[in-house]
Amino acid sequence: MTSPALHRLFRRLHFWGGLVGAPIVLFAALTGLLYVFTPQVEAWRHGHLDTVAVGPARVPLDQQVDAALAAAPDAALRHVVPGYAPGDSTQVYLAAPHEHHTGASHDHGLPTGSIVYVDPYTGRVLGQLPEMARFKTWAKKLHSSALQGQGWRWVMELGASWMLVLFVTGLAMWWPRPQRHGGPGWRALVPRLGRGRVTWRDLHATVAIVCGVVLAVVLVTGLTWSRHAGERFRVLQQATGQEAPRLPKALQSAPGDAPRLGWQAAWEHARRDAPDVSLQLIAPSTANGVWRAENFDRSQPDRRFTMALDARTGQTLFHSGWAQLPALAKATAVGIPFHRAEYGVWNQVVLALVALAAVFSAVSGLVMWWLRRPAGALAAPPLSPVDLRGVPAGWWAAFAAMAVAMPVFGWSLLVMVALEALRWFGSRRQRLA
Repeated sequence: MTSPALHRLFRRLHFWGGLVGAPIVLFAALTGLLYVFTPQVEAWRHGHLDTVAVGPARVPLDQQVDAALAAAPDAALRHVVPGYAPGDSTQVYLAAPHEHHTGASHDHGLPTGSIVYVDPYTGRVLGQLPEMARFKTWAKKLHSSALQGQGWRWVMELGASWMLVLFVTGLAMWWPRPQRHGGPGWRALVPRLGRGRVTWRDLHATVAIVCGVVLAVVLVTGLTWSRHAGERFRVLQQATGQEAPRLPKALQSAPGDAPRLGWQAAWEHARRDAPDVSLQLIAPSTANGVWRAENFDRSQPDRRFTMALDARTGQTLFHSGWAQLPALAKATAVGIPFHRAEYGVWNQVVLALVALAAVFSAVSGLVMWWLRRPAGALAAPPLSPVDLRGVPAGWWAAFAAMAVAMPVFGWSLLVMVALEALRWFGSRRQRLA
């Protein structure tokens, strides 16, 4: 149960967080709902490129890559995803010509490369698509940056940060309610219908509490790869030794005069030591560079791996798999595919319900505010400096920790504090006048 002073602070934070975050939450939830159905949309839109008729035998991967490069002679090769299951096409990822010639990228966070699709049984090019023409890539960038690139990612980070604050403060304000309902238990989650704003409040709380755990997982996993909070998360991983092992940048193949392995030979060497999963190959970038292989399929975290092979002999120089991941890296390896609905239909259904719950929470919160506010007034819950003195020190420490962990939230909180201070000083000056 919260103290009266803490309750008033939570109401004020919940109010401002709702007004500021509701439009962002609505956008993120609706675009996330769109992204959830990626497998079905991609099967409809891109099935003719992703799948082929199974033939008697595959042509060498080198021949497939040569065919893709011949179809796009001005582009530079980035990596290759050989067809994994029978009927899968081979995907050859290319950099945009301007990146190849200038050595610089001007995508500002939006992919500018393309993918060439090759039939692995005939070596025939099936077609070529800009990466942004893939529904999955387009929907992902819409959800993360409104298709505006890196410069807008902070907006989604602001919404996710405040959504976490809304959940924490809302849960804290809801917690005393069971006593008012005749005792703790599931009865506190049963909305009282037909009572106007009270009904909206009960529905608002019930939906948030029922979906809260999943929603919290979605928000936290999303923040781990955000721009600012994600950087803080990576610093924490490094400081605690929970970072996934990385391929050493200085790793080189043994010098020699032997020819470099071709794509087919490198693929066969990689598959020898790699888990049974779809993988992507990256060719050596220098004379003594290494072949790199890693899992392309992210929906099987226990088969995640990173590997480096000697360019001439195929000897494994570096290998890191599921067993080498520390606990926190394993948690993110499991949580991020869940966030992306990559575990199948059940995952899609759960996230679709959570997205709809987030939409309802934002809309119902705005409805409650509208029903409560007097005409022409903002109707913000009252809060005075006196109230702040009654807030336990532990909660101030918790808010400070959240501000450090989520810098965009911290900056917005400073703005809110400044506005509140101006309001208090203005009110005090009026009283003294």
